[in-house]
Amino acid sequence: MSNAIPATTERAPLPRPVSAWIYASAVAGLVVGLAAFVLGALGPNPAAAWQALLINFLFWSSLAQGAFLWSVAFRIARTTWSAPINRLGHSAIWFLGFSLLVFALLFAGRRFYLPWVTADLGDRAIWLSVPFLFLRDGVGLLLLFLFGLAYVRTYLRHDSNSVEQVSNLLPWRVAARRLSVLGVVLAVLYTITATLIAFDLIMSLLPAWYSALFGWYYWLGGLYGGMAALIVMAVLLRRWLGADLGRQHFQDLGNLLMALAMAMTYFFFAQALTIWYENLPPETVFALARVHHQPWQALSWVLIGVCYLGPFALLVMREMKENPRTLCAVALLVLLAMWFERYLLIVPSLTPRYPGFPILVPLIGAGFLGAFILTTAPFLARLPAESPLDLALTQEREAWS
Repeated sequence: MSNAIPATTERAPLPRPVSAWIYASAVAGLVVGLAAFVLGALGPNPAAAWQALLINFLFWSSLAQGAFLWSVAFRIARTTWSAPINRLGHSAIWFLGFSLLVFALLFAGRRFYLPWVTADLGDRAIWLSVPFLFLRDGVGLLLLFLFGLAYVRTYLRHDSNSVEQVSNLLPWRVAARRLSVLGVVLAVLYTITATLIAFDLIMSLLPAWYSALFGWYYWLGGLYGGMAALIVMAVLLRRWLGADLGRQHFQDLGNLLMALAMAMTYFFFAQALTIWYENLPPETVFALARVHHQPWQALSWVLIGVCYLGPFALLVMREMKENPRTLCAVALLVLLAMWFERYLLIVPSLTPRYPGFPILVPLIGAGFLGAFILTTAPFLARLPAESPLDLALTQEREAWS
């Protein structure tokens, strides 16, 4: 991977201007999403609105968590090429707070998407208890946000210093150690929280189905979507940020996205193979709804090509990774596929028969997109494209070489 970032680059004055139409579009999307949810929840079929909110929560929260955790992973690995990407990942921190509020809202509509709320679950009632479920998931999301906020604030304290000032100060070494400790804590918190949410808000929709692998699948899906989001942001915002992103950087990001597509394919195959050869009713119930009924069957085959095999086949070619436009197109394809994947994980479990075109899902999704822009744009506008804490790693490596 590329291993150097120039320490001196011409930068636009801060804060950077953000076009009024961007904020206006984001606010409009947020209003549309909120209005669609409220009208749907008060309409004749409130379950559709709550299911659409759940689908978008699972997609957008995992995307933001994945993007943020990639910046943490790059820092733990002490990469010297990823400083602009780290900043993009940090910008997701306030969206993590927004997703925490949405999770609290989901508590109010639990009876519309958790079919076991009024059922007799026997021994499973200990785990599938509404207060316990929302408490453990909520605590996980809250801790992830609070530790993430502490992580980002460590960076912000040094953003006013130059690279030379930072690398020669004792506080920099203290901050570097603090980031390493917080990074490990965040990685553990993300792993625990993501697997809990997968078990509680997806797998529990079919209380008889269980899978030890599914939590890891959802965990990896967040990193997959997060990397795709970082690529799209890097391509679209690199000139506005004044970031030093060249062909080698995009090839590195493309290689990571390709590796994640391979890993997602493996996890999908491992889950499908286990269900197939065991052929146990508690496990086949999940697959039968998706492979023997339309349009779920067709959508499942499309997702296998678009979400798993397709990105890998496209990104094998170096030219697809080095060209920002083609790489961005593949990343957008991944994001669209992961959005439909979340839809396919939720709706067939609750409504095996096709409920019709889910207009509320994209409308509420527009609200989440608006919230994502409104939480990330001000953060990126007022900060340099690269943190001196990250740029100082280059000088540290050169001093050791």
